[in-house]
Amino acid sequence: RRRVGTMAMAPDDVEDLKKRLRQHDQMYASMQQQGKPFEALEHLEKGLFVRKELFGPEHPEVGRVCQVFTTSCNTLAMNSLQRDNHMLAYELLKKAEILTSPSGYISDNKMRMKLRAVTFNNFGCFYKRRGKLHAALQYLAKALKIELTSEEVDNPAGTHLNLCATLSQLGRHGPALEHAQCALELLEAMQDSKEKGGEG
Repeated sequence: RRRVGTMAMAPDDVEDLKKRLRQHDQMYASMQQQGKPFEALEHLEKGLFVRKELFGPEHPEVGRVCQVFTTSCNTLAMNSLQRDNHMLAYELLKKAEILTSPSGYISDNKMRMKLRAVTFNNFGCFYKRRGKLHAALQYLAKALKIELTSEEVDNPAGTHLNLCATLSQLGRHGPALEHAQCALELLEAMQDSKEKGGEG
């Protein structure tokens, strides 16, 4: 990957980018305070691309903002889905999917895989809500595959429960029950470790 940064730029261009970055960051903070998350997200995205131009794609700052942006995309996608704004939910999840791919800007691989599992899980919910159960299954299976090979995941029990619900709707009650049991075991294991942690 080429490391593009301020080295190859004229000083005026660098100053211009820094100014644009400040403006986007200020607008992001302002929109957040005003409770306008979608407008805030737009400035966060623009700020991400200015950072990429200014610092180069492999700079830690680019990766950090990319993580925040991807998390926000997932949160707002689910909010949009609740409000039946399917088009917006899809667009936001697609952005998160692209940014968590190996060619995205998150160099911390554990974090990237964690966010990718969240994105796939949410895509599963998206397709399930739309009644496209086979597409939902494909995404939930992808999420589970990541979760089984990673220790950093948020909610593997949730993925099993989503798979259980989707398989039930497809009339595949045997596999659905297996996923329900896996979810139960995971939740019990989490409860045990919490209790053990509380004893110390």
